[in-house]
Amino acid sequence: MSALTTQRLSFSSDLVSAVVLRDAVEVPITERSVVVNCAMTDAFTGTAQLAPLPPLSSTIVSAGTVTGELVVVVVPRDSADTEQLARKHGWLDFYGSGGPVLLKSSQDTIGTVEIDRRVILRQIGLPSGPAPFTVRANLWFSPAGTDCGIHNVHPFIEVHTQISGYGRMQKFDANDHASLYEDQQLSPGTTNPVPFCIDRDSELVYPWHQYRADTDCLWLALEYHEA
Repeated sequence: MSALTTQRLSFSSDLVSAVVLRDAVEVPITERSVVVNCAMTDAFTGTAQLAPLPPLSSTIVSAGTVTGELVVVVVPRDSADTEQLARKHGWLDFYGSGGPVLLKSSQDTIGTVEIDRRVILRQIGLPSGPAPFTVRANLWFSPAGTDCGIHNVHPFIEVHTQISGYGRMQKFDANDHASLYEDQQLSPGTTNPVPFCIDRDSELVYPWHQYRADTDCLWLALEYHEA
């Protein structure tokens, strides 16, 4: 690995502290943190005995160290009113006054990784070979009971990591809540397993899906854009 570099992310505030670590080697973690491995190689966390943290996965670490090529560390701060603080910090009101409350923080570019679509999308029929992808990160907030909007279009590979609260990533057969066929439960420190999309003739194709907030929820979106 190269020398460690760190970047304080633009959405750090009194809601969360958020940094990205590049080429980290046994960087100390001293407070309860959501640690996300954004790279395509294993990261490692622990104290006397290190444990692997696979690509596109996350955990909660309260002590010890973290080692990895591209790692985001988020420390949630206690807040009585996350929505009002997010609005105070200028988060985008995604739907405005005409829809559910879905607030989006500023977005940062945090690095570049080499992705083999055959491996990361679990499609053995694809040709094997890495390609560069730019990684972007931002936070979202929705209050309890919010359906955040069924959709099926993203020009990037995406996963979500729960920072606080309890939510779900849901899949549907159609743009209709009655067609729900899968719930992926998200508690603090978890990331939805495996990106939803498939590669169809070099185009990323998603099923109908949405995020649902069961409680007040703060979550991290990681986007992988082909460079």
